[in-house]
Amino acid sequence: MLRIDTHSSRELQAVLLSIRRAEKTYQAQIRQQTKPLVQNAWEKALAEHADTLLAHRVLVDSARVSVSNQNVRLKSGGLARKLRGGARIHEISRQAEFGAPLRTIKYTATKRGKSYPVSRTSGAQFKHENRKGWVVYPAAASIIPRLAALWTQTVVRTMHEAFERKS
Repeated sequence: MLRIDTHSSRELQAVLLSIRRAEKTYQAQIRQQTKPLVQNAWEKALAEHADTLLAHRVLVDSARVSVSNQNVRLKSGGLARKLRGGARIHEISRQAEFGAPLRTIKYTATKRGKSYPVSRTSGAQFKHENRKGWVVYPAAASIIPRLAALWTQTVVRTMHEAFERKS
C-alpha cells in the first residue's frame, strides 16, 4: 500500500487541519470537487500504464476513488462484475496486476475406452510475476504527488471562496 506521510509535511498537515476545522458545508464542497478531478487523473494514469486488453478490462475499467475529509483512496480491481469469459474482476485482479507463473498440469484422460496423456498450461494470459506490480502500483507511485497537489489546491480554493463570501 502506498501512502503519503503527512507528518513529514507541514503543508499537508495544514490542509488536513483546515478541512477538519471547516464547516460541514465546506467539507462537503471540498469532497465533491476533489472526487471528479482525482477520478479522471487516476483513470488516465492507469490507462497509461496498462498495455494489455486484460489489464484495461480488469484494472482500468474498475478504477474507483473515494474521498473523505482525511483521505483520498485509490482503488482498482475490486468489482464483482463478470467479464466476457465468465471470470469475475476481483478474482483475477491480483494476477492481472502482479502476473502469474505458467503452470503445466499433466493427467490421463479416457475417451471411448482409450486413455491418453494430456498436458494443459494455465496462466499464459497473464504477464510473468512482478512483485512491484505492472499497472496499479506504478500508476499510483507516479500520480500520488500530483493528487496531493490537486487536493491541496482544491482545499485552498474552496476555503478562499468561503472567506470571500463571508466578508
